Amino acid sequence: MNSTNFLKMAHGDLPGLRALAFDFFNDTRHQMSGWRALLEAGDFSQLRDDLHRCKGGASLFGLERIVAIIGSCESPAVLESRGFDIDVFENELSAAENAVLCMEA
Repeated sequence: MNSTNFLKMAHGDLPGLRALAFDFFNDTRHQMSGWRALLEAGDFSQLRDDLHRCKGGASLFGLERIVAIIGSCESPAVLESRGFDIDVFENELSAAENAVLCMEA
């Protein structure tokens, strides 16, 4: 996580930005609940759309490793041939949540 960018985005309201970040984390976890089914069904188009939106949100909060994980497999050819490692992503999401919890102004 890029803590410098996160603090800049807070504009002095770290609790408010922290709340928005956790809205993002919760929404992402809710969306993740369907990703395995999308992979199993071969619905790469929907998964790609979900991941792209997630990458945009992660970018806003300075979650650079999440952006990199998604960016590494976001192209149709890569996603369809390699899939998406949801477990690796979930571990990184948990690490980002912990980093946000530990942020101090």
